[in-house]
Amino acid sequence: MKKNLYLIAGILTGLIFISSLLDSQPGSLFGSVWLFRLGWLIMAISSIMSYFKIRKGEKQLS
Repeated sequence: MKKNLYLIAGILTGLIFISSLLDSQPGSLFGSVWLFRLGWLIMAISSIMSYFKIRKGEKQLS
């Protein structure tokens, strides 16, 4: 269950990151558009990496 939540979170944050790149008026975090984008990118990468780490652990137990 936790594995699926990481995958969903990674996909959603990745989509938000991509949409912020395509948006002409993106939101800002502390006044910096690039800091906002970097935050979403870090969240997407960490969620997807956690998903693959859990998946790899499950495969090793099998």
